[in-house]
Amino acid sequence: MFSLKEIFFQPLKCQPNINTLHLYRNPTTGNQQIFLIGLDGAGVGVEYNQGTNECKAHPITLQDFQSDCRILSVEILPISKHNTSPAIIYGYAKTTGPSNSDDCTSFYFDRVQIVDNNTKSSMQNRPMTYAPKFLKTIITKNVTTNENEVILVVAGGDKLSFYSEKNERSLQEINRIIDFYLPELKHTTGNVCAMDILTISDPQTNQLKQRLIACGHSNGLLDLYITEVPTDGSPKTVHKTLEYDSFISTVKFFYHNQKPREDEQPHLLVTSALEQAVIYRDVIKNHLTDSVVLTGTDSQDCITSSCICDIDLDGKNEIILGTFGKSCFICRIPIDNCKSNATDGLTFIGETFPVCRVLSLSASAYGILAYDFTNDGIDEIIIATTKGLHIYQLELNEVVKLIENRLEKKTNPNGNL
Repeated sequence: MFSLKEIFFQPLKCQPNINTLHLYRNPTTGNQQIFLIGLDGAGVGVEYNQGTNECKAHPITLQDFQSDCRILSVEILPISKHNTSPAIIYGYAKTTGPSNSDDCTSFYFDRVQIVDNNTKSSMQNRPMTYAPKFLKTIITKNVTTNENEVILVVAGGDKLSFYSEKNERSLQEINRIIDFYLPELKHTTGNVCAMDILTISDPQTNQLKQRLIACGHSNGLLDLYITEVPTDGSPKTVHKTLEYDSFISTVKFFYHNQKPREDEQPHLLVTSALEQAVIYRDVIKNHLTDSVVLTGTDSQDCITSSCICDIDLDGKNEIILGTFGKSCFICRIPIDNCKSNATDGLTFIGETFPVCRVLSLSASAYGILAYDFTNDGIDEIIIATTKGLHIYQLELNEVVKLIENRLEKKTNPNGNL
C-alpha cells in the first residue's frame, strides 16, 4: 500500500496543450528541469535545488511570440553534436483575429535555444503548409552507419515531415533520405497524434538488433512496426494495424520489471478517447493479438496521458493514466497466479479491477512524467493540468516501512524475497 503527497504546485497563466510537458538537463547546473508551456507561449521551468531542498520555478516566454498566435505542439531537442544547449521546437498557428481555432490562415514552427533559463531565438520562423499539431524527437541509429541520429517528426492533417539538425541554428528537411533513418514511417499519414519508439541493441556490440515503433492516429488507427536489423542484409519490417472507435491519446512500450531482465519481452500500452486502456502483451512475438483490457479506466472521461513507473518500489512497473475527468488512475499490472508467463513473470486477469489508486486532481490532466527530480532515488510524479504543474512524491515514512518490511521478509526463511 502507498500514498502520494503533493510537494509542489505552480499555477500556469494559460492552459497547456497536450504534449507540452517535458524534461531537459540544465547544462550549467547539471540538474533536470521541468518545462511546461501554455497555449499563449508563456510557460514555466522548474528546477530542484538540493541545497535548500526546494523546487524553484521561473517564467519562460518564447521570444517574439505574438499575441495572435496559438501553440499547437512543443518538443525538446537534446544536447547533441549539433546542439550545445537544449532547444525548444514549437509549432503554432497565426490567427487573423481573436480565435481558438486551429483552422487559421498560416502555420509555422520555430526553434529557440534554452540558455541560462532564458530562451534565445536561433532560427527564422519556418512557414508550414499544414498545422504542425504533433512533434516528436526520435533518437535512433542510422541503419547503415549504426550511429545515433536525432530526428524530428512533424505531423499535421495528412502530412508528415522529417528534419535533422544541420547546425545549432537550423533544421534540414530529410524526407528524401528517410530510408536511412526511419523507413518504417515512410508511408505514415500525418494525422499521427501519439508515437513511441523502442530500440533493442546487442549488449556486447551495441549494434541495433530491433526497433519497435507504435503510432496512434486521430482517426483511431493504431500502427505497430517491428523492424529486424540483421548484421548482414537489409532490415525487414513487420507492420500490423488495428482500428479504434476514437483517437489514440497515448502509446507506450514498457517492460514488466522496472529493471528489465535479460531477454525480457516488451509490451505496449494503448489509450484512446472513448475506450478503456489496453495492454498488448509481448508485441514482438504476439504483435497485436494478445490484449488485456484495464477494466474501469474509462470511468473518468477521456484518458489524455499515461506514464509507466515503479511507484511502490516493488521492482514491478505500474501504469498511471491521466484523465480529462480530473483524476489519475494508478493501475497495478501484475496479479498473482492468473495467466502467468514463466518467461517474463507477467501476469494479468481481465476480470479483476486493476486500478489500485485514484488520485484526485483540481483540473484535467494533460501530461504525466515520472522522474527522480529530487535526486533521492525515488521517482516523483509530475502532472500538468489545465491549472498548472503538480509534483507528487511517495510518502517518505511509507518508503521506510516498505524497506523494513522487505528486509524482514528477506531474512525470513519462509518469505518470498
